[in-house]
Amino acid sequence: MLCIDFDGTIVERDISSQLLERYGKPGWQEFRQEYLAGRMTVEQYSQAAIDLLEGSAEEIAAYAVEIAEPRDGFLELLDFAQWFDWIPVVLSSGWDLYIDPILDKIGADRVTRHTGRARFAYRWRVRYLSPRGIELADSFKLSYVASYIEQGDFVTYVGDGPSDIAPAKMAHAVFGRGALLEALEGTHDRVFPYETFHDIVSILHRDGDAWLRSFSSTTAGAD
Repeated sequence: MLCIDFDGTIVERDISSQLLERYGKPGWQEFRQEYLAGRMTVEQYSQAAIDLLEGSAEEIAAYAVEIAEPRDGFLELLDFAQWFDWIPVVLSSGWDLYIDPILDKIGADRVTRHTGRARFAYRWRVRYLSPRGIELADSFKLSYVASYIEQGDFVTYVGDGPSDIAPAKMAHAVFGRGALLEALEGTHDRVFPYETFHDIVSILHRDGDAWLRSFSSTTAGAD
């Protein structure tokens, strides 16, 4: 499995923050500071912040597509995954409200994605559902990584931010930038820095088969 974060990873910047800058009522910055200080989970922050979002789905999606800057090499990573039997999954605490139209625009419309599910009923709301359909207020990304591992998958995680740290710690291999790289560098057996997805493809070409062979022999021995 290739679990890939969205904001700051597939796209260069945090799209949700840019949307809140444009369409959000005052107050979402305070919620963000609570999250960064560890007093709110990323899911709680997101649910509080989206409540302050104004604008229709159409105008929000159009603006998101306009400002999105995809990180170089993402489609090449998807091509690699198709040819070498990796399964790419977009795993993000962001909202399908903007993630889906951006992925569709850049030609990744068929990639599986697990994100916050936004809906408008008098105001914007977002829900986070576990692989079993249970609504979560914490550990959304972790629930998917844990589920893949429980099913016997080799999980590679790609991310950059604080919300990626816990799920990445569980993964068998990690590609990190920013806060994620700082947190895991020197503490994880397989953690690699990246700037573009070309860097990731290069390392997967070089080491991926060996990782999978080692993993298969280890899990077979465990049986």
